[in-house]
Amino acid sequence: MYKTSAELAYLSLSEVAGLLEKRELSPVELTQAMLDRIAALDPQLHAYYTVFADEALAAAKDAEAQIRHGQYRGSFHGIPFAVKDIYESGPTTGGSKLRKDYVATQDCTSVQKLKQAGGILLGKLATYEFALGLPTLASYFQPARNPWHLEMDPGGSSSGSGAAVAAGLAYGAMGSDTGGSIRWPAFCCGIVGMKPTYGRVSRAGVFPLSWSLDHTGPMTRTVKDCAIMLQACAGYDPRDPASADVAVPDFSATLGRDIKGIRIGIPRALFAGNCNAEILAAFDGVVTQMVALGATVTDIESITFSELWAVFWPLLCAEAAAYHLEDLRERPEQYNPDLRLTLATGALVSATAYLQAQRAREHIRRRMLRQLDTIDLFMLPTTGLMPAPIRAESPGLWLMSENFPIYTPLFNLTGFPALALPCGFSSSGLPIGFQLAGKPFDETTVFQVGYAYEQSTPWHTRHPAL
Repeated sequence: MYKTSAELAYLSLSEVAGLLEKRELSPVELTQAMLDRIAALDPQLHAYYTVFADEALAAAKDAEAQIRHGQYRGSFHGIPFAVKDIYESGPTTGGSKLRKDYVATQDCTSVQKLKQAGGILLGKLATYEFALGLPTLASYFQPARNPWHLEMDPGGSSSGSGAAVAAGLAYGAMGSDTGGSIRWPAFCCGIVGMKPTYGRVSRAGVFPLSWSLDHTGPMTRTVKDCAIMLQACAGYDPRDPASADVAVPDFSATLGRDIKGIRIGIPRALFAGNCNAEILAAFDGVVTQMVALGATVTDIESITFSELWAVFWPLLCAEAAAYHLEDLRERPEQYNPDLRLTLATGALVSATAYLQAQRAREHIRRRMLRQLDTIDLFMLPTTGLMPAPIRAESPGLWLMSENFPIYTPLFNLTGFPALALPCGFSSSGLPIGFQLAGKPFDETTVFQVGYAYEQSTPWHTRHPAL
């Protein structure tokens, strides 16, 4: 049916699901095509740490038999996917020498749910070390490469997830997002990433970075695909103390509805003065398109980037240091230098500074909840800078400096659902994206507006030439 592996690989998840349901495509054929593509392309991309070829083919045969016997489970049945290597399932390294030999005794909740929905796990994907330490050419694990330009970083910390999905090496991937680690690689790789509401998707069995900021969620090539994958992994889990016992709606229910009358607010003070000109131009194009689609777009009050950084970093670093403290004391040399320095900084955060940051965080959250009485969504660039080349050596505390203008942590502080999606390309041919965020547990509206924009623009139809 398909002339090339790329033609099959770049079908959307939803298109593949339709073919599988109608038995016009076999899960075994699909999975083998994915495995062949990984074998051919991943040696240059380094998106995968581990590939579960035998297990994936066995699961594909089971899925094929189930679908043949009328036991179709829904849109994720027979879909090959992969997960960031902080999700416990088989070998789980966290991208660190400290866990190079660790093998999980059971699947984490998210992997369990995706398998129960009929998904086929292809393998484990590259990550920044423990979802924070920047990868370099000297890292213990090879850094993942950006499919649009192999010398460039694919963003992180869900670096392998972004690279694999953009390159057609999986139809969806799970990432984690503590300060933007789903949405930043989505920006860098020209794909879609959803950081759901805090508590919407279980984190049980996922290596923590910052308990009060960590989120888990899907990364795909289209908004509809992201809604399908979130449907398969969302839900209450008593194993995660932060899991929210709330109903899971049909995330695809409003896809295709118009967005006339939707009220969108832009927190311009957050990114004014520290955003790349090409990114700003692409974002201005998004504003124009949203208005053309019938939305009302206005600027709203916002904290500044300096204020965001002052609140976010003490929380992240202190909680990360608490988790890693024992290893940091006993095996510091096994951490990459930049991560070791960041964790050491976190150990110096005083209880007073931590509590003051939590107080400021709650003030920000409440103010933004009040704003959601008069608007439906927030909209802003994902980050203010384009991807950088993969570094030869540790950049030190670069991620913690104001030289790294990224606007995603705002929605980790508040816990609001936030969707990143592409909106253009730079003059050098790299993707550019933006983000939409909404009311807690209203991912449906976020998807609706994101889908309306996506379907009115060509960006989701473009793929890297590999």
